Amino acid sequence: MKSCCRNHNRVNAGKKGRQMVTPLIFIISLVLLLRRFTSKRSRKIIGFLYASFAVWFVYSILTYGSYTLQPGQSVQLRVYPNTDQLEYRSELQFKKFDDAKLKLSGRKGWGMKDSHIVYNVEKQTITELIFLKDKTERKDLPNDKSKSFYLENDGIVIQGEVEEVFGVTERKPYNITITNVDDKPARFEARVVDR
Repeated sequence: MKSCCRNHNRVNAGKKGRQMVTPLIFIISLVLLLRRFTSKRSRKIIGFLYASFAVWFVYSILTYGSYTLQPGQSVQLRVYPNTDQLEYRSELQFKKFDDAKLKLSGRKGWGMKDSHIVYNVEKQTITELIFLKDKTERKDLPNDKSKSFYLENDGIVIQGEVEEVFGVTERKPYNITITNVDDKPARFEARVVDR
């Protein structure tokens, strides 16, 4: 058990170290360039370039996971499960801001956190799990296209303003594809969190 925890700490330390590298390189290169170029004009150009980069860097951090897809466009999110941990899980945090239709594909089945409804893409069935005292019952539900979620071919379609967390845990890395299947732009946020 101790070696598992040590590995987990090493992985987290590696992630923290990589997060610190970009700002560190940024600062060191700025200092070196300012020492090398002493003219006022050169320093202004360097300052402008670095300020532009800093604005872009902050903007990209603030908008991380925000997407606007035109009709027919898609984006792929990579799921990297932390299989070196004893209890690992991956989640897709998803928030849609408009009524455009988006299709999620890349899995055999979909389920939302804190929900007892399973969307089986392979069998094209929607099942509600009912947990009783001593058994679990399954109730088949219709594939109603007027609902917020419904099955379509190789995935599930989401329509309307929705905020959900999907369980997307698998043993191996894979891609989730989000496609705009509507005739208007779709705006949403999506992040895969591997714990």
